[in-house]
Amino acid sequence: MVNYFFISSPLHFFIATNLAISHKDDINIALFISKNKKTAYQYAKATEHFSNIFHHTYDLTIDDEQNKFKQRKLRFNQITAIISSMLPDKIFTGSDRRMEFQFAMHQARKFNTQVEGIYIDDGTVSYLGHKSIDNVFHQYIDPLLKKLIYGAWWKNALTTGSSDWISKAYLAVPQDAHPLLKNKQLIALDQHVFSSKIFLQVNQFLIDEYDELNCIDFSKVSAVICLPNESFYLKNSVFLQQIKDAITQEYELSDIAIKAHPKSKNMSLLADIFPNSIQLPNTLGMEILLPKLTNDTCIIGDVSTALLTAKWLKPTVSVRAFELNTAISKNLKNLFNSLGISFISL
Repeated sequence: MVNYFFISSPLHFFIATNLAISHKDDINIALFISKNKKTAYQYAKATEHFSNIFHHTYDLTIDDEQNKFKQRKLRFNQITAIISSMLPDKIFTGSDRRMEFQFAMHQARKFNTQVEGIYIDDGTVSYLGHKSIDNVFHQYIDPLLKKLIYGAWWKNALTTGSSDWISKAYLAVPQDAHPLLKNKQLIALDQHVFSSKIFLQVNQFLIDEYDELNCIDFSKVSAVICLPNESFYLKNSVFLQQIKDAITQEYELSDIAIKAHPKSKNMSLLADIFPNSIQLPNTLGMEILLPKLTNDTCIIGDVSTALLTAKWLKPTVSVRAFELNTAISKNLKNLFNSLGISFISL
């Protein structure tokens, strides 16, 4: 069997690696499509290094300065060439709304009508649905425009994973899947693979890219604070102080590691608010960091996919979410509670 994995985020990478390890007797091919060239390069290095997991790697990341339609035309040509060289039996994706995945399915089915499209968990959207699911433009206008521009092969997905290209879905918590995914064959991810020797070797390879982590004694880290995009707290001047007040009731600042959002730039502000704490590289994905943490470490952050990922990949750690004054949907709270993620009121 030949499996293609479209990877556009760290979460996709780790789930794709899990599934490639689980399908070790197949030919597994990684295709990177990311808005972050540095991240794509970093993870592509890992798939190339571990050729016993991924037999071929293609980085389809293109310069963002190019016109969007020129980018897609170039990617379509690349995908056509790749598929022609080795026909897939299964194509995995963390987003079936991505044009490149749908085009790959369209091209592959010209040669083999039995090619399967398979969705891999993309975090909260798998359980709560797309944020614009009830939007008229999202439901009718956007899919019509895409069909007119690209062709009849475009299939709309009201929420990620629900398009007609998808027949199966690998989820961390299948029983809590969004209703639109319930008509797919839902398969639980094998959590044990995340702690397997080969998976941890992949993770260590990525960790080794960050020399500054070698200076940190993670056995002394009691809590890791995962912050949202700084655009949120720069507009809300009391947010960081609220977090500090809540956290220091339980932990000393010197025992806390601060993980800023990857897009954060004002790192000095965090050093001022959380003096003596450990400042982690903001480009470091939580997925990479988890094996370094002890089972007694508490991970605390805003309501996000990062917290779900932490609980999936390392179920033994304690995970807590900030509960702000803004309303949290009942479905989201139920999902977090079902995973044992508690809330901290600010």
